[in-house]
Amino acid sequence: MSMRHTLPLAAALALLACSDALGPLNVAQPYLLRTINGQPVPWTLPPADSQYIPGTITEGWITILNDSVAERHERFGRWVLNPNGDSIPLFGEWTQTGSYERPGGRIIVLSYHFYVPGSLGPLQPVDTLFITRQGGLILRETGLVAPLDSLIREYCTTPSPC
Repeated sequence: MSMRHTLPLAAALALLACSDALGPLNVAQPYLLRTINGQPVPWTLPPADSQYIPGTITEGWITILNDSVAERHERFGRWVLNPNGDSIPLFGEWTQTGSYERPGGRIIVLSYHFYVPGSLGPLQPVDTLFITRQGGLILRETGLVAPLDSLIREYCTTPSPC
């Protein structure tokens, strides 16, 4: 192959690598939670029982800290009905740090360092994130109680959904 054909081929491969999900992750730039189950954040979840008024996830992010560690964060709010019928605000947030690896190139496996079942934070000790072609992250959590069977979160580094 001549040099004249090699340069355009190399340039085309470089462009493909930049847009491919196998490219590098954005380090230190948060992937912001943009949608949950296709709806924009803040997102209100349906009530699981009559004791709670529907709760809202108001923000979230995943930040890749370096080549092996990432953080995941969420903030939420919910009004709880007390025995007198009054509503009491319950607001909170959590941040979990974990190790991650990319075994399949388009997948990130995030294992949380301080996971405690039943506490505020992720629902599982390990989350599997899928890297979209546009460079966003998708997280699907399963095993929830009715009326939801799963939550699909979309994280992006751009202002609009990716």
